[in-house]
Amino acid sequence: MKRALLLVVVLAACETKHSGPSGLDRYIFGQTVRGKVHDGICQPTDLNDGRKATWCFALPPFKVGQRTAEVDAYFLGTADNAPLIELQLKIRGCVENEADQWMRQRFGAPIETKGPAEFWKTTTMWAGAWLPSEPGRCIIHFLPLSENSEIERLKLTPKG
Repeated sequence: MKRALLLVVVLAACETKHSGPSGLDRYIFGQTVRGKVHDGICQPTDLNDGRKATWCFALPPFKVGQRTAEVDAYFLGTADNAPLIELQLKIRGCVENEADQWMRQRFGAPIETKGPAEFWKTTTMWAGAWLPSEPGRCIIHFLPLSENSEIERLKLTPKG
């Protein structure tokens, strides 16, 4: 009886373990695929490393603080089952402190800060915010941890 009770407690603890966000809104890494995106404009593209992808832009915007962010999504491949591999938010007229607070409310304190860039990490995704990326504009990238080479490239990019 004690063993069964202990097993139930251990299983309950495992089920409630919080791993952090896996995306934003309807864009969830490991779940969202190209075929689920019906808004905006999607077109084939090549990634920096030569892989084929689909770039979707002019997607419904997000609010980041009091500002509107343009949304771009990248999918690995062109088929309907191509997985989401990057989500970008581009904020014009960005107020850096507002964007920083928006990120901290969702992801906590950044794990690293490098000049105008701040980086976050959950058990499934990485986020990098360049506040600003250029005067009056901020850019925030979200990628699954499987995109390690792109994450490393972005971390070395001064303006995201």
